Amino acid sequence: MCEPPGPIAAERRATPREFGLIAARSKREAESLATEIAQWLKARGCGVVPEKALVRKQGRAVDAIVVLGGDGLMMRAANSYPDVPLLGINFGKVGFLALVERREWRKALEALVGGDFSIQSGSTLEATLIRDNREIKSDWAINDVVIRGGVRMIEVELYIDQHYVNTYPGDGMIVATAHGSTAYGMAAGGPILTAGVRGFALVPISCHSPIRTPLVAPEEALIELLLANDRPASLILDGRPVGELSRGDLVSVRRGVHTFQLVTLSGTNFYEAFRTKFNFQIRPDAVPTRRPSRNPGPTDPPEREKDG
Repeated sequence: MCEPPGPIAAERRATPREFGLIAARSKREAESLATEIAQWLKARGCGVVPEKALVRKQGRAVDAIVVLGGDGLMMRAANSYPDVPLLGINFGKVGFLALVERREWRKALEALVGGDFSIQSGSTLEATLIRDNREIKSDWAINDVVIRGGVRMIEVELYIDQHYVNTYPGDGMIVATAHGSTAYGMAAGGPILTAGVRGFALVPISCHSPIRTPLVAPEEALIELLLANDRPASLILDGRPVGELSRGDLVSVRRGVHTFQLVTLSGTNFYEAFRTKFNFQIRPDAVPTRRPSRNPGPTDPPEREKDG
C-alpha cells in the first residue's frame, strides 16, 4: 500500500508514494497500459504524475518513475530525470534495462508499492571537450562516451590519470559505464562489467593493430582521449552526436555527479537478465527485412552491366 509505512517497515527502503508515468508515444499498447496502471496506483492511494507534469517539475515531485517502453526510453527517462529510481516495463526488443515483461506488471507494482525492491545505483560519465586549453562544452552520459571517426581511420591517444597508455589507430574509442558495457562496448568486443563492478570499460573500435585489448579503469580515474590526426571525428554521448572534433582536441572523461537508479525486484539478477535477454536476440521466428535474391545456377549466364 502507498500509505506511510509502519514501524515494521522502518528498516526497509522507504515505500514510494508518488509515481511518475512515462509511456512510449509510438506504441498504443504502452499508452493503454499506462492508463490502466495509473488507475491501479490511484486505487491504492498512490499519487500519479503524468509525463507532461514531470517535465514541468523536472521529476522532483516523485519517488519513482514507471517507464513503459524499451531500453531507449529508459535511457531518455534517466537522462531527463537523473537520480530518480526507474522501473521499466518492457515494450522493446531486448529489455535489459526495462526488466519487467508487460504480463508481469501487476506483480512488479505490488512489490514496488509494498517496498519489496532494491535500487541498483550505477555511475554515469561526465565528458568535457577541451580545445586549445579552453573548455568548449561539457555533458554527461549514462551508457558511454565515444570518439568515432568517419570513413577514414583516426588515431586516438589514451591517457589514464595523465599517464600515456597507447595510441589506437582505427574507428575510435568507447568509454563505457557498467550499465553501458552491455551496449556498444559489448558489440565492439569489450568486457561485460557485471553487477557490482565499479569501473569504466575502455574499448578500441576496429583497432588496426594486433594490440587491441580493452581495458578497465577504476571509476576514480581521469580518462583522456586525444584526437591525434587530421581525420574528422565526432563526440557521441549515449548515441547522441554532441560535437565535431579536430586534431588536438581532448575529451576528458570522469565519473559524473549523477547516478542511474534502476529498480530491481526479488527474483531478478544481472546474470539471469544477461542470459535471457540477449539470448532472445537469436529469434527463430525473425523475418529478415531484405529478402535474399535467388542464387544463379551453374548454367545461368552472368548478368551484363547495363549501359548508361
